[in-house]
Amino acid sequence: MSVSKEGIVLRATPYGESRIIVNLYTPEEGTIGLIATISKKGRSGLKKAHFQNLQILEVNHAEKSKGELKRLEEARIHYSYQNLYFDPIRSCLSLFLSEFLYKVLKDEDGDPDLYPFLKQSLISLDATQHNVANFHLVFLMELTAYLGFSPNLGLNDKPGYFDLLAGETLSSMPDHPHFIDPSEVALWQELQSKGIARWPEVDLRSNRLRRQALESLINYYRLQLNDFGTLKSLSILREVLA
Repeated sequence: MSVSKEGIVLRATPYGESRIIVNLYTPEEGTIGLIATISKKGRSGLKKAHFQNLQILEVNHAEKSKGELKRLEEARIHYSYQNLYFDPIRSCLSLFLSEFLYKVLKDEDGDPDLYPFLKQSLISLDATQHNVANFHLVFLMELTAYLGFSPNLGLNDKPGYFDLLAGETLSSMPDHPHFIDPSEVALWQELQSKGIARWPEVDLRSNRLRRQALESLINYYRLQLNDFGTLKSLSILREVLA
């Protein structure tokens, strides 16, 4: 018996000559592991194109499989990206976001609120006519709310220092190095107030400030989550957005 569900590809890893292991984030189960056999003939069967990073799929998989990996039987592309894999900046962002999301969601359970946020955000990134250079900053900020550590920035208050460990704004500098100063807190407040629904309104044109904001957001995630590790795609993103 097979099970049908929708999901977003977070990572795809070759396994032998003709198989691939796919990590798929789903609204019901969170991140699941699937093993698929890639077809080399004709138009039927599973293709590598199904498993590009952040692809939104409708899949059928075996209900019971030996071990943790479920056998993938069918996959259909739910939304055909028009720009995500072809525009250089969006392609680089998709590489970064897929690696980032795999790190933060690999142990997450299903969340019926988180999944629509991810799906609609990716569709917005693909379809927009606006400059996408600030998209990932707003996305990472809003994602914190779904993961349970949205920063308490006091949006109606004058910016103070933000303690990255405690997740709250302080009137004075904390006695450890994990904080951002009031000028950057003001930027975080803008990212949080706009949210993903209004991300094109974020007017951050300085590459230096954009890089600084990304590094501090990643540090915040690293301090809130266990075993975050390094991001291989970060250096590529920095070059593309430089």
